[in-house]
Amino acid sequence: MDLSKTTQKVMQLAEKKGASQAEVFGILVKTSGVYIDDDIVKIGTSQTELGFGLKFIIDKKIGYTSSTLTFESIEEFVDRASSMARVSESNPKFESLPSAKKVSGNPEKFFDRKTAEIDSDNLAENAMLVVENARAENVTVPNGTLRSSSLDFRVMNSLGVDTGSKSTIVFGFFTAKSESSSLVGEGVQRCWSRDITRIDFEKIGLKLKTQALNVLKAKPFNEKWENIVAILAPSEGAELIDSLIGSAASAENVNKKSSPWTDKVGDFVAHASVTIIDNGLSELGLLSALTDDEGMPMQKTTVIERGMLKSYLSDSYNAAQLELESTSNGMRRGARNVHGAFVNPASCNPTTLEVSPGSKSVDDIISEIDKGVIIEHFAWPQVDPNSGSFSNEIRNAQIIENGELRGQIKHALLVGNLYKCLKDDMLFANNPEIHGISNPGRNASVIMPTMMLPSTELVGQ
Repeated sequence: MDLSKTTQKVMQLAEKKGASQAEVFGILVKTSGVYIDDDIVKIGTSQTELGFGLKFIIDKKIGYTSSTLTFESIEEFVDRASSMARVSESNPKFESLPSAKKVSGNPEKFFDRKTAEIDSDNLAENAMLVVENARAENVTVPNGTLRSSSLDFRVMNSLGVDTGSKSTIVFGFFTAKSESSSLVGEGVQRCWSRDITRIDFEKIGLKLKTQALNVLKAKPFNEKWENIVAILAPSEGAELIDSLIGSAASAENVNKKSSPWTDKVGDFVAHASVTIIDNGLSELGLLSALTDDEGMPMQKTTVIERGMLKSYLSDSYNAAQLELESTSNGMRRGARNVHGAFVNPASCNPTTLEVSPGSKSVDDIISEIDKGVIIEHFAWPQVDPNSGSFSNEIRNAQIIENGELRGQIKHALLVGNLYKCLKDDMLFANNPEIHGISNPGRNASVIMPTMMLPSTELVGQ
C-alpha cells in the first residue's frame, strides 16, 4: 500500500462522503531493534507499520478515527469517521483546519540513510560495545534496548495542505548492576540521535560501569540541607524543563486558563540567564521535519529570551482561539517510540526545546559552590507543571562542599520549586546534549546542558 496514494484516496473519499472539511495524516514507520538480557544481546522483532488518522468535520462537529487498513477497506474507515462526526456534539470553538502555507527545504536534511538501513545484526554489534565496556567482575548489564527507526509521513486537508517529511531516530536505554557483599549499585544511560554514527557506544558502557560502581560507595544521607545548589545532569534536567515549559507555554493550557503564564507574554518569568527556543528545524532535534503533523511549515519560536516570556507554543486550533498564527506545534510523533503516531489527532506540544548553554564547565560550576549536590540520576524526574513543586528521589548523586565533591549519597530527596528556581540565579554549563522525553503525554526532544538549580533542599530519608 502506497503512503501518498492512500492518503489521497482517503481524502477524496472523505470529501465525497460529505465532510465540509477533512484532514488525513498517514505515516510509514520501519523499525529494527535488539535487546539485552543478562549481558546477552538478542535480536528483536523488525516492525513495519503503515497507519492513517482521519479527522472528519461536518460544520463544527468533529469525528476522528485511525486505522492501519489491514482489516478494513478505505470506505469502511471513512464511514466510521463520518459516523463519529455525525453523533458528536458541535464544538463552538472550532473555526477551521489550517490553510496551506509554503513548505520549503529538502526532507533528506532530517534523514540519515545509514541509520534507516541499519539491520539488527549491526545494532547488536553496537549493543555489544555497551556490554563489553560496562562489564566487570562485579558489574553486569541486566537489560537494555536499542532501536533504529525511519519514518515518512504525509498530511493532507481540504484547504490545500498537501505535504510531509521524513526522518530517522535512534533510541537506546541501558542499565548496569554492581554487587559487593550485600550492597547493590545501579547505572542508567539513555541515548538518542537521528544519526547512529553520532552515538559513542563504548563511552556509554564505560559510563554505566562508573555509575554502578560509584553507587556502591554511597552512604545514607541523614541530614536536611536547606537553600542549597543542585546540579542536574542533562538527562534529568531535560525531563523537568520539558514538563514545565511544555505545559506553561502551551497555548492549549493558556486557553484553559490553567497555565501560570496565562497573559504573561512580555513579563519576566525567569532569570536573565535563561533563553529557551522551540526549534522544529534543529539539526539535532528528534522531531525535526519540514512540517509539523498538521502540515504547517516548521519554524524556530523563541519561548523565553533572557528571562522574558516571548511566545506561547500553539497548534492551529489553539492559535485560532488566541487570534494568533500557529507556531507549528501540532504534534503526534514521539521521540522515544514513533509507532502509533496516527492513533490520535495532533495536539499542542514542543518540538525541540533548545536551552541556551552557558560558558562555564561543570567543574567550574562545582568549584564555586559552598554546599550542594550533583545528581546524575533520579528514580523518576517529575515536576508539577501547575505549581512548579518537585520532590524527586535521588538514585545517583554526590554532595559538594567548599567547591569539591565529597562522596556518594543515597536515601535522599531533592525538593524545590522550579518556577522559583527559574527566577533565581540559574546557571547552565557549556555541555548541551540531545535527550528525548519519555513522560506520558510528552513528545518533545530537548537540547539541554547541565543545569544548576538554586534554592533547593536535600532531605535525607
